[in-house]
Amino acid sequence: MEVNMDGHQLVGSRLVGNLPGPELVHLWSHITSAVIKYGFVIEYADLEPPRTGTFDGLKIVIDPDVGFEMQCFILLHLFGHSVQWVAPSLAGKLTNLTSTTDREQFLQALRDYEFEAAQYGIQLMHEVGIDSLDQWYSDFVETDWRYVRHYYVEGEIPQWDTCVATQCSIIEPLAIPPLQHQQVEVRFAF
Repeated sequence: MEVNMDGHQLVGSRLVGNLPGPELVHLWSHITSAVIKYGFVIEYADLEPPRTGTFDGLKIVIDPDVGFEMQCFILLHLFGHSVQWVAPSLAGKLTNLTSTTDREQFLQALRDYEFEAAQYGIQLMHEVGIDSLDQWYSDFVETDWRYVRHYYVEGEIPQWDTCVATQCSIIEPLAIPPLQHQQVEVRFAF
């Protein structure tokens, strides 16, 4: 039997922005514990728009006005970025992101940076026994990448719903390297 669906429903898939509350609570309770066990502080604070979260190598801050599903993604995503900035073994990987003036090289470095952070986020999910949300997370990562890329290419913050992606390639987990917590320049998600 074939079912007609609008663009916001897919059989066997959970669209970004539509994860059921009980699954979000389960995800949140497990990943917050894991992030803290990795030595990061999680904090809520009123952030100036368009910021939704920040990280500084020691703590991850999330704006409480952001929807709960987005908070879950931001925590996973900023955990991944925090790993990138405090893992000594990754120090040299940020050079192209922070020092190139070539636009295409920067965009490629930015994409690599975003997707590597995503790999640490999905690794964290798997470490706490959550592997049923890989498609949701992978779609969220691609949606976020479209959003960020649009900002850097067009110079404007796009409407989130114009960036929503579905049925994306599954993000492969990447082992979290040893961390050496240290204060780094505050960076933010928007």
